[in-house]
Amino acid sequence: MSSTFDIAGTTSRASQLQTQVSKEDLLKTLGNQLNMDFSQYERWTRKTKVTRPPPPPKDGGSRMLMVGRVKSADSCLHGKGQGHNVTYREKKEAAKMLEINKERNERIKILELRIRTRKKTLDEYLKRSRELLEQNMKLKESIESDEYGTLNAVKGLLRRYEKYRGGITTLNSNFVKEYDAAVRDLEETRHRTNSQLQALEKKVSDLDDSLKEKQEELHTLMSYKDKEYPVKAMRIATLQKEIQNLKIANQEDQEDLEHIVFTELEKYEKEQTRTANSITKSITERAISRMHPSLKDMALQNLVMAKEIEVHKKEQEGLIRVNQALEAEVKKLLRDPKTNTRLQMFPEFFPSRQKCTPDMEVVLDIPTQEWLPI
Repeated sequence: MSSTFDIAGTTSRASQLQTQVSKEDLLKTLGNQLNMDFSQYERWTRKTKVTRPPPPPKDGGSRMLMVGRVKSADSCLHGKGQGHNVTYREKKEAAKMLEINKERNERIKILELRIRTRKKTLDEYLKRSRELLEQNMKLKESIESDEYGTLNAVKGLLRRYEKYRGGITTLNSNFVKEYDAAVRDLEETRHRTNSQLQALEKKVSDLDDSLKEKQEELHTLMSYKDKEYPVKAMRIATLQKEIQNLKIANQEDQEDLEHIVFTELEKYEKEQTRTANSITKSITERAISRMHPSLKDMALQNLVMAKEIEVHKKEQEGLIRVNQALEAEVKKLLRDPKTNTRLQMFPEFFPSRQKCTPDMEVVLDIPTQEWLPI
């Protein structure tokens, strides 16, 4: 039991010392922040500190003895205090102590209020720190996403660069090939152009020679035009006038000759037609004479039948025309009211009614009832 009390007392003293040290540290920190001196507050706390009784002894007898001594000491103190008179100095010190205690209580309240405000500020700071942590996490996520996007973009750019390098290599190789092909084409074109140029130069020389010849011919023609052409032109005009005069003089003879030629041509055509008919007739008679008698009869019958067919066709056409005329007459008779036997026999049952045309005026003659006078 005594060891238990010792441990409890030691623990309580350690907790008190720790609390006191923490309070002193807190007051020093607040004093440094608020520029105040809390040394008097430490003295106040030390003066007003309540003394605890010593731990109980290990054995029960000594414990009872200590309790009796403490009680006797308290009774002595109380007796002494009751018999002692309070002086002016003690009253003054007591009043001073009351003022000090009052100021201390006010300062304690102020400190408690400040502590509460600091706690509230600390809570706000903690809340703000949590918000900042959340924002930092969001920023971290956004930065990571941006870094991931940037990484993908860089990878894409690197791939494009690799493709670009491959394309540049391909272009360079193609350029070398095309350059070699262009050089070969240039050499071939130069050789072909030189050969064509030589051919053109030869043609130019030939054309120059022909041009010289044509110029000489032109010079000859110009000299002919200046010297011989006027004489020959006058001769041509004279001959044309003579031809015109001859045409006028021989126009009647020409007309007579044309009439004679036309008459002879008509005679020749008639003679030709007669000769052709006679030849055709003789050939036909010769062919018929060589034919079998049955074929002759058949041909004759065919001719007769053809004639009869023509006659019957003409008769049929006449009958068709007669039928058409009869049909028209029948239609006309059907439209004629005189052919209507009922109307002719009973005219009172079929009164004549005039048809109403669109250009006629319509007059409604509706019978009305007239009341008899009363």
